[in-house]
Amino acid sequence: MEFMSRGGRGQGAGGHTHQKDSWGARTVRFELFVVIVGAALLLAAVALYVGLSGGTAGEQKQIDKSKYQAVFLNGGATSGSVAYTTYFGHVTKLNDKYFVLKDVYYLTTDQTSTSGQVNPQLTKLGCQQLHSPYDEMIINRSQVAFWENLQDNGKVVQAIKQFQSQNPNGPNCTATTTQQSQSSTGTSSTTTQKAGQ
Repeated sequence: MEFMSRGGRGQGAGGHTHQKDSWGARTVRFELFVVIVGAALLLAAVALYVGLSGGTAGEQKQIDKSKYQAVFLNGGATSGSVAYTTYFGHVTKLNDKYFVLKDVYYLTTDQTSTSGQVNPQLTKLGCQQLHSPYDEMIINRSQVAFWENLQDNGKVVQAIKQFQSQNPNGPNCTATTTQQSQSSTGTSSTTTQKAGQ
């Protein structure tokens, strides 16, 4: 009695040939399965690494913690055809959602100049502003155009150091608060330093 397989080959004494073909096909399918699963696991591991690192791990390493940084925001003062608002301080944290900037300074212009020249002044963030914020900014990452580490011999860092040497305990918030309560606009320039001096 001879049995017929699905492929139409006879089994019996000659059935060993069919088992060799079947074993070879199974081996190829198993190897293909291993390659596909391995590639999927590798892709998942890479995606997990990129997702958890937030894409800013390399950028975080570029921050020189011993230096001040300049953070340029979209909008504000014009540089060529592009407008930026710039803050100076220490970037203490950055990720794909926000920057944290501490010991913050920013540039303002001297409106009292009689010569008609615009004199930039460095202003310390804090109690001299009407809303009296803490000396820290959390900046939405999508608003940051770019940032830079600043050299110690630059005019901005020199002005910061001069301000700090003249105000070793920080800005005089009591004097500023008194001036603000007497002023109708609530503005004060007691803690500004000309950036070029």
